[in-house]
Amino acid sequence: MTVTSQVKPEDEMLNWGRLILDGVSYSDMVGARDRPKEITWFDYWMSLANEYEQEAERKVALGHDLSAGELLMSAALCAQYAQFLWFDERRRKGQARKVELYQKAAPLLSPPAERHELVVDGIPMPVYVRIPEGPGPHPAVIMLGGLESTKEESFQMENLVLDRGMATATFDGPGQGEMFEYKRIAGDYEKYTSAVVDLLTKLEAIRNDAIGVLGRSLGGNYALKSAACEPRLAACISWGGFSDLDYWDLETPLTKESWKYVSKVDTLEEARLHVHAALETRDVLSQIACPTYILHGVHDEVPLSFVDTVLELVPAEHLNLVVEKDGDHCCHNLGIRPRLEMADWLYDVLVAGKKVAPTMKGWPLNG
Repeated sequence: MTVTSQVKPEDEMLNWGRLILDGVSYSDMVGARDRPKEITWFDYWMSLANEYEQEAERKVALGHDLSAGELLMSAALCAQYAQFLWFDERRRKGQARKVELYQKAAPLLSPPAERHELVVDGIPMPVYVRIPEGPGPHPAVIMLGGLESTKEESFQMENLVLDRGMATATFDGPGQGEMFEYKRIAGDYEKYTSAVVDLLTKLEAIRNDAIGVLGRSLGGNYALKSAACEPRLAACISWGGFSDLDYWDLETPLTKESWKYVSKVDTLEEARLHVHAALETRDVLSQIACPTYILHGVHDEVPLSFVDTVLELVPAEHLNLVVEKDGDHCCHNLGIRPRLEMADWLYDVLVAGKKVAPTMKGWPLNG
C-alpha cells in the first residue's frame, strides 16, 4: 500500500529559519504564505525573482553595482526556493533561472565570485571562488550543498567565512544543481571535492595547507567522506549531516521523492537501495585525520544514533561534537548563533592555526 502525503509541499518541507538565514527576507516569506490562492508557490517566487532582477538592472544603470549584486543574489535565491519542492518541469525551469541570475550576480558581489570551468571525468563542473580582502595567501573553505540545496544557497555562510579571512569555493556535485543533468547522486562525491582542492592549490591567493570543507545536510555526509578520503583537507564541518541512510523509514514522503528524483529511478524502493549504498560512510570514518566539527540537532529527523556512530568511528582526538537540545535539522531554528560558531571554529583552525582540543557540547543529553 502506497501512502501519499496530503500536506502541501511548502508546508511539509518549508523551514522559515533556513530561508531567512540564507538571505530571503521576512517580508517575502510572509508574502509567500499570504499569497492569493490563484498564485502558485512557484509562480510567486519566480515573479519575485524577476522583480529583483529588474531593480538590479536599474541599480546598474545608476552605477550602484554593489546593490545590484545583492539584488541579483536575492533573485537567484527566489528562483532556488521556487523550484526546490518540485520534480517536474518547474524544477528544470527554476534551476536554469537560478544559474542565470547567479552568473549575473557573481562579478558584482563583494568580494566577487570568479567562475572556474572544471571538467571531471568528462562532466562540466563550474566552481565559484571568492577571495577575501587583504593580503594573501588565504585559507579556504569548500562548501558542499545537500539534497536540494545548491552552491548558490551558501552565500550568507560564505560571507561569514570571508569576513574571517578565508576564501570560499562552491560547486554542484552529482545529483545537484548544474551537474544533475550529467550525473545522478552517486557514491563518489569526494572525487569532486578533491578536484576543487586541485584547483585551489593552483591559485596563488590560497594557502595549500589550510583548505577545509563544510557540508550542510546531505553535504555533511559528503564532507565527512571527503575528509576521510582527501588527506589535503585541514578541517571538516558536518552541519546537520549523517553517516548513513539506515533511517530511510523516518524520512518524510517528500524527502523520499527527492531521493528518487536525484537517483533518476522509477520507484522509491530503487531509490532506497541506490542512496543507501551511495551514502554509506561508516567504512571510512576512521580515516579522518583533520579537526572535525559535527553539529546535530536533537529534533533533526536524522536520529541521534548518528551521534553514537560518530563517537564510535571518528578518531576522538579530532572530534568537536556539538549537540543542540532544541535544534531542528541543521539547527536552522536557532538563529545565526550556530553559524557564527562554525565560522569561528574554522577561523581558529585554518586562520589562527590553533590546536583545537577535542570537545563534546550537549552530549550526553543528561550529562
